[in-house]
Amino acid sequence: MKIAQRFLIALALWAAGILIVMLPMALLDDYSQATNYFIRLIGRALGLAAFPAGIAVASAVFHRPRPWPELGAFLVAAGSVSIIVLLSTTVLAPLIGDGTRNVPQLLHDMSPAGGSWETRNDAAWVLFTSVLSAVNAFLFAVIGLELGAWAPRALLAPIRRPVYWAVGLGLLVSGYAVWDTTYETIVLHTAADVSFAAFYTMLIPASICLGLALPTFALFQRSERASITS
Repeated sequence: MKIAQRFLIALALWAAGILIVMLPMALLDDYSQATNYFIRLIGRALGLAAFPAGIAVASAVFHRPRPWPELGAFLVAAGSVSIIVLLSTTVLAPLIGDGTRNVPQLLHDMSPAGGSWETRNDAAWVLFTSVLSAVNAFLFAVIGLELGAWAPRALLAPIRRPVYWAVGLGLLVSGYAVWDTTYETIVLHTAADVSFAAFYTMLIPASICLGLALPTFALFQRSERASITS
């Protein structure tokens, strides 16, 4: 089975499972009746599912010393999921017509003509977190791929699955903590332009992705050297 197909199938299965877990808790929310709420929930589930989906295809991507075609197919598939997440939050939700602001409306609210600093900060937060949720979905997929590439070579089999779960839950909990803390302490209480605040939500995934890139790249180079000398 092709890499992209395996990735998308794993993504769909994990997203469905995550939605089953999230839906009962989401129904307790005051905004659970809004259609855009469920659209964003689906986008969130897809973003979270990108991590285990990346792990699921890592062995297939790195099954040979120079897996450039497989890696390219994976990146295209992960990028397509990011685009789906982006379109679901910035295009599809506003088209439903349940009060969700579209991109032009958000840009207007961010401008000096948009009104108070609370309105400007809220619009910037909504717009940039929607865009960065797509970026984070891509980062989650790459983190899963990187972890799935080196973990079988560096960790004993009984340890791998707990490590996968620890990293996944760490991404989930830290993402929620950064999101909630940034919004409550900066966006709501800073009487100035805080458009930058949304970028805090991608600091941890980006740092983990770059950190795991080092051992993955070293593994890459070792495999290439072995193929040249053999």
